[in-house]
Amino acid sequence: MLLAGGSYVGVRLALARGEQTEAAPERTVTPGQTGAQPGGEASVPATDPAGTGAPAPPSLAKPVVVDRINLGQEPEGVTVSPDNKTIYVADQNSKDVHVVDVASKKVDVVKVPNTPRFLALSADGGRLYVTLFENNFTGNGLAVIDTAKRELVKTIRTGPRPFEPAVAPDGTVWVPIHNGARVEIYDPQSLTETARISVPPNPHWIVFTPDGTTAFTANHESSQISVVNASDRLVRKNFKVGRSPHALAVTPDGERLVVTNYDQDTVEVYDTGDQRLIHKVDVGREPQAVMISADGRHAYIVNEGSDNLSVIALGDGRVVSTVGVGDSPRVNAISPDGRRLYVTDGQGKTVTVLRTTEE
Repeated sequence: MLLAGGSYVGVRLALARGEQTEAAPERTVTPGQTGAQPGGEASVPATDPAGTGAPAPPSLAKPVVVDRINLGQEPEGVTVSPDNKTIYVADQNSKDVHVVDVASKKVDVVKVPNTPRFLALSADGGRLYVTLFENNFTGNGLAVIDTAKRELVKTIRTGPRPFEPAVAPDGTVWVPIHNGARVEIYDPQSLTETARISVPPNPHWIVFTPDGTTAFTANHESSQISVVNASDRLVRKNFKVGRSPHALAVTPDGERLVVTNYDQDTVEVYDTGDQRLIHKVDVGREPQAVMISADGRHAYIVNEGSDNLSVIALGDGRVVSTVGVGDSPRVNAISPDGRRLYVTDGQGKTVTVLRTTEE
């Protein structure tokens, strides 16, 4: 798997003065002040994920498996186009990025120079960013794909083992460099590196608050989260979480940060403002990825070691259902309209499709 690896010294320290490292509170399942409704539903405002003016559809406490798509040799990273019509999947046992038409299931392939790992789309869906590296940590890079032409535009050399990239609200591409203990930032026009931010070892995942002011990085080996001011790119704080944080998600209202602790089989929910622990929840084995429903009520956790999905009601921090998926699930992505969740099943060579709302 992709989780082991040594740490390297970051190139440029970008820590703000007064930065502190805090210990996480002891294990608790006491609900935070989220205004939970009966059944554990968080009373967060409905959002408009597709930008249509309509509220987000109510999410299901138990998503329904509606399809499985046979795909590639070892599907890993996945993302969904803004119009909900296309999914993109990185096949980490090949040099293929799969482009799947949701309606017809027709699959096209874009070849990249090295093994693709994780994906991120530009806001308009025109550019797909793909992190690359080989098992021996060579071939490190970021492939840029024109999604309309389905062509490789450029491959950028990066630091060692680039993990899950993220596109910031300003369009810049942030890439966590696992074996470099840093984040590299790329300009979307020139496709050149413009900044680096040093973080504790070793960053896996990056998410932004919806207003774009704050970024969080999951630093796996140090069991810490970094809080980064997105404008000046300074680390304001590092705080301790559970063991081996792997993936992150922020609720649509920007108030909650959800963290998967891979080697502890737990998920933690924090306040994004003061990083106060709200919930700590036992889930399946080796929780690797997380997505949040478009209405902000549920978190969908991919448990790689138990081949299932844990669904957490964010209002009271309870696991409200467990849904089986394929063999060795890795990453999930929710469609912008909030109606479908896609889970890559690495060893199963499939993508499990789940319905997350009533039709």
